[in-house]
Amino acid sequence: MLRRGFGRSDRFVQRNLFRSVSRNKEIDYLGEFDYFLLGVALLITAIGLVFLDSAMDNMYTDGGAGAMRVQIIGLILGLICAVVMAVFDYNMLKSITIPFYVVNVLLMLCVYTPLGIEENGSRAWLNFGVITYQPSELMKLAMVLVVAKELEQAKEEGFTRSNGIKILVAYLVPLGLIFLQRDIGQALVLTFAFLMTLFIGRAKWWYILSIIGVGASLVPFVWKFYINGVRRARLLAFMDPEKYSDFSLQLRRAKTAIGSGQLIGKGLGEGPMNNGKKILVKLSDSIFAVIGEEGGFIMTVLLVVLFAILLLRMCYISMRARDMFGQCVAIGIFAMFLFNIFENIGMNLGVMPITGLPLPFVSKGGSAMITNFFAIGVLLSVSLRRKRGFFEDM
Repeated sequence: MLRRGFGRSDRFVQRNLFRSVSRNKEIDYLGEFDYFLLGVALLITAIGLVFLDSAMDNMYTDGGAGAMRVQIIGLILGLICAVVMAVFDYNMLKSITIPFYVVNVLLMLCVYTPLGIEENGSRAWLNFGVITYQPSELMKLAMVLVVAKELEQAKEEGFTRSNGIKILVAYLVPLGLIFLQRDIGQALVLTFAFLMTLFIGRAKWWYILSIIGVGASLVPFVWKFYINGVRRARLLAFMDPEKYSDFSLQLRRAKTAIGSGQLIGKGLGEGPMNNGKKILVKLSDSIFAVIGEEGGFIMTVLLVVLFAILLLRMCYISMRARDMFGQCVAIGIFAMFLFNIFENIGMNLGVMPITGLPLPFVSKGGSAMITNFFAIGVLLSVSLRRKRGFFEDM
């Protein structure tokens, strides 16, 4: 009776946990650690800290010293999380995907309590006094973990209606909460990560196309009933900056700042637009404009190249993952970073609409720094346990 009632999902988790414990005994942590991935992330962070310090100088009475301390503390805590997650076998996450998911859903609901605060028209942050936290950041990773687990189970035991429903619910619940918070940028990141995970997880094509089709059919309703006021004006300003000049000021100033930097930039702390506070939202949305003005074309290209290397390494880790779960988790994290990076840099260059997404490892935000390095830690865990070829990996 007990054996008959033992769930298919429970047997699947127990089997994979046994494999994880066995593999952990064979790992040379120091010799096989992915120093390359962590090193590139740290190099990007170092560049970000330098230019963020310049951007914060005239934004606070203490010259930004307090805010920089929070940023550095976030970096230190993030590094600790990354190392811990690297040692921790990512397959063991399968046993806590649902609790982790539920906790993050509850945190997202907490934005409607007195802890919740509203910024730029979105009620999406929790205020813990010394630091603010955006629950949707980890919620995206929680969604990827649940979807990845279901896709691996579907690969081993066949795609069932139960898998399809769980995957869809795992996506729709955070999507609905993000829409309630009126955060279009995070909704787009979540959707992109979800679709990329489905694709790499080899979900049925009819399933993927059905989701895309239903989503596309809802776009006109979202535009008419949800995207209104300032949000609609910003999107229209992206398409016609001159006509909607009142709402394209951030874009126009960001482009002017980047262009004025020319080849080598105005010099650190010497940017006229940065010092004159003419770059709007320069600590988060427009930090790339500050880098463009003070570091010039050379520094912006260097940063883009480093981001490209980081993203390619993430793809490599996904391709070499030992199992479907690792592949899906790695590609989901890759998709989240890719969309954030492309959207943030793109909106500063005028090739993407302004959505308020920060630049990972560069924009101000101690909690975001922790979350970013936590995700890097999961990738480090997947990389440590990757498949080995005839030649050793770099």
